[in-house]
Amino acid sequence: MSFKRPIRDHKSRENDAARTLSKGFEILRAFRPGESYLGNKDLAERTGLSKSTVSRLTGVLIQLGYLRYSPELGRYALGVALLSLAHPMLTGLGVRHLARPVMKELADTVGGQVSLGMRDGANIIYIETARSRSHVLTVPEIGAAIPIVASAIGRAYLAALPKPKYIRACADLRADNPTAWAAHKVNIERANEELRDYGFTRSFGDIRPEMRSCGVPVRVRIDDEFLVMNCGVPTQTLKRGQLEREIGPSLVAAARAIEASCGTQWLRMTA
Repeated sequence: MSFKRPIRDHKSRENDAARTLSKGFEILRAFRPGESYLGNKDLAERTGLSKSTVSRLTGVLIQLGYLRYSPELGRYALGVALLSLAHPMLTGLGVRHLARPVMKELADTVGGQVSLGMRDGANIIYIETARSRSHVLTVPEIGAAIPIVASAIGRAYLAALPKPKYIRACADLRADNPTAWAAHKVNIERANEELRDYGFTRSFGDIRPEMRSCGVPVRVRIDDEFLVMNCGVPTQTLKRGQLEREIGPSLVAAARAIEASCGTQWLRMTA
């Protein structure tokens, strides 16, 4: 008796390709800020993939230029080819060029940093940043991932969503990290009141104790998403009530200026 090998249909091959692609991205996402090199063991632990799968995929990623390998260290680093992917995306966001002078003026005025971001899963990703020369605590970087639940900029994003999208986003974030959600649930709920009453949200050192910040939605659409912006100031230079009286309202004014320059009116997004 002879057995024929099952013929895999086109759909199965597509699913396999999608899973392989997803695993490749998981490896690239395993790298964290400040880390230059990771080994097979590190990548396997962070992605949940087997070492043999990691070894196979890292070989492909090296060939494509998305990873580099150091024979001396026996470890991997992100490859410069990744920048070739990010560059067209960033240059295509014309709002960055319109927002940059407004952000720099605000950063200089308050002696802090101002960043513009978009949502990516459980994070807000900075697409543009500016800082005052007098601000030395943090150098904000384009591409930095800021947790939504723990930040003023993230909570401003949530609070600005229409209710159906807000409910779905909160459910996703709760499922993604139940511990973080529980820790910041009260602040997330308070952010809705802050945005309604003041026009901005606040964070009192939730991520970095030495920083205080405000967040505000910017009603400029990028496809089906809108932007958000924050302004952070070192705690040691902040006067009592300055966040509410000066920095928050100035951030709102900056957001309105960016919207005006983009020809965008203040309209609540529809579900």
